[in-house]
Amino acid sequence: KLFRQEVDHAFQRIDAASENVDPDLAESTASQGTLTIVFRDKHQLILSPQAPVRQIWAAFRDRAWHFDLSEKGAWMDDRGQGINLFSLVQDLTREYAGVTITLGE
Repeated sequence: KLFRQEVDHAFQRIDAASENVDPDLAESTASQGTLTIVFRDKHQLILSPQAPVRQIWAAFRDRAWHFDLSEKGAWMDDRGQGINLFSLVQDLTREYAGVTITLGE
């Protein structure tokens, strides 16, 4: 239950940060527990919770990341590369939509 609440909170933060972005540049949509951001070039960032392993999985183009919730409450990649879920979303939005959103850590 706590895992689902943490996922919902993360997705709500991302969705709220995307609200002020022109939907022609980037638009987020939640459906069946998954959050999808479609960028102006039609590339999609798909964020999906994986309850059995307590992770959020992110897929974009030919890349994929798996994020664990750290003891400090940050969603960090499970490969130890220091990639934060919110930083990834911010970076992709800046690169593919040309806009800056702020999510914090």
